[in-house]
Amino acid sequence: MSTTLETASYPSLQPLLVIDAMHPGVISCPTGTPLRTVARMMASYRVHAILVSAHEEEPLPDGGLWGIVSDTDLVRAARTEDFDRQTAGAIAGTPALMVATADPLARAAQLMVEHGVSHLVVLERHSTRPIGVLSTLDVARALSGLP
Repeated sequence: MSTTLETASYPSLQPLLVIDAMHPGVISCPTGTPLRTVARMMASYRVHAILVSAHEEEPLPDGGLWGIVSDTDLVRAARTEDFDRQTAGAIAGTPALMVATADPLARAAQLMVEHGVSHLVVLERHSTRPIGVLSTLDVARALSGLP
């Protein structure tokens, strides 16, 4: 196995794959979902990010089909007076950064650091559909050795 810059930079994550650390399942909403509803979803499901889907709706600002609203995005949006008029699609981080279940966890960690994000969308290899999320907390759990 050849060592790449990404995996060499994270020897503590060897030989783990994204699937070893990811949080399975996706909680998503359409682009037109009000931010207060997104906040309720985060609080109810105790998650730090909601996937935003532009399928069969108005596209996201970059034209992509998937975006993410993180808890930090939500808090940033709360600083404005028009919070109740904003939608998930308007503030979704786009394009959502994607990794595959078979990607090295070290590469995923490198992507998070390079882009300053705390969540990556995990795609199923064959269908390329989102099947989970990988967060910095998931990486921390992998580093801890906890299952």
